Amino acid sequence: MLALATDLGFLFRTEHERLMRAMRRLVGSPNTAEDLVQDVFVGLLRGSAFADAENKQAYLARCATNMALDHLRRERARARYLCGSDLSDCEVACTAPLPDETLQGVQELALLRRTVDQLPPKCRVVFLLSRDHGLTMREIAARLGLSEKTVEKHIARAMTQCRQALRAAGRPL
Repeated sequence: MLALATDLGFLFRTEHERLMRAMRRLVGSPNTAEDLVQDVFVGLLRGSAFADAENKQAYLARCATNMALDHLRRERARARYLCGSDLSDCEVACTAPLPDETLQGVQELALLRRTVDQLPPKCRVVFLLSRDHGLTMREIAARLGLSEKTVEKHIARAMTQCRQALRAAGRPL
């Protein structure tokens, strides 16, 4: 029994990180991976087949893979039971934005509205016709009697001002 514990202790020190990476890839959760790796070592300590294995590292890896696959099968069965169907049909997460995301969006929108309001009148009109009304540069040019190049410059200026305002507020772009 002492030799088995010594072998397992050595393998735990040398193989733990590799097993953790493999388990995280398989199950997708660091916490679950840690639990499963621990369960593998406890199971090997209790079993007798490990002591007889020729390649202990390969045996350990196979046991860990089997443990992960068993876990995934149980999770799939649990999801079918809870949802009444396969995981692909099970709605797990809420798609509504979190309150802080909503607040951030409202704040950014207010910042952008203030920025657009501070644009020169012609630039503001061109930008709003483009963004709020969805007109093309050609349509804006015809409506306002401007060249398409002038419309393009006004839109570029407005976009630059909006980007600068967002950067100054510390918002990622």
